[in-house]
Amino acid sequence: MSEQTRPPVLASTLERGMRVLALFRDHHVALSLTEIAESAGLEKSAAQRLTYTLHALGYLDRDDKTRRYRPGLRMLDLAYAFLIHDRLLERALPRMIEVSRTLRTTVNLGVLDGHEVVYKARIPHTSLAYDTTLIGVRQPAAVTAVGQVIAAFSPPEVLERMMEPGLPEPVTPFTCQDPALVRERVAQAQRDGYVITNQQIMLQEIVIAAPVIGANRQAVAAISMPVYIPEWSEERVKRELVPAITDASRTISSVVALA
Repeated sequence: MSEQTRPPVLASTLERGMRVLALFRDHHVALSLTEIAESAGLEKSAAQRLTYTLHALGYLDRDDKTRRYRPGLRMLDLAYAFLIHDRLLERALPRMIEVSRTLRTTVNLGVLDGHEVVYKARIPHTSLAYDTTLIGVRQPAAVTAVGQVIAAFSPPEVLERMMEPGLPEPVTPFTCQDPALVRERVAQAQRDGYVITNQQIMLQEIVIAAPVIGANRQAVAAISMPVYIPEWSEERVKRELVPAITDASRTISSVVALA
């Protein structure tokens, strides 16, 4: 957060503490005090006070031998508090579980946060890599089926905000690098009611997504189903999954709209 965008009533100590906790999202190993200070942009004395406090409160654990920190069990309290208040998830989850069991596919629920997609729920069906089953995963919205289909059923400024940082660096040889193509896919989704992407984030992965429409007739989320080559092709996805995912999105949307 820059000085220009910093609200005048921002509690700076709390903001720095949250900055320390946020480090562990991108660093998947325990961190030393020096690493925390450098990564969070803090003086070492400030980092020491903050980590001591967070450790005392249970939000950080410290290895007494290495003196390195990692997230503590109390971090789960924050996630639980968010999820237990999430009415969208409460209403969508039963239908997602039903679809996953019926079609024998993984089903995800994602929302848009600026130019990123965040996954609130993931119902795995097959053996997947551990990190692909976790909630809270973020992906660049512009090249994901979830991001594109949400943009298709949102005001135009949502797509512009999603595209503002530019397209992400390719993570596979197939990651889209043409903004015009993204806009074309979003326009097509408005007509079709779904989006299919092919190997944009992960090799061999095809993803289909459909919007969850809220009471204001705009997308509040999207459900998606990832399937894998060579068992699946785009033609098979269109034939077998389009009817199922569009029906599921309508069902979830009808319940969400009543909230």
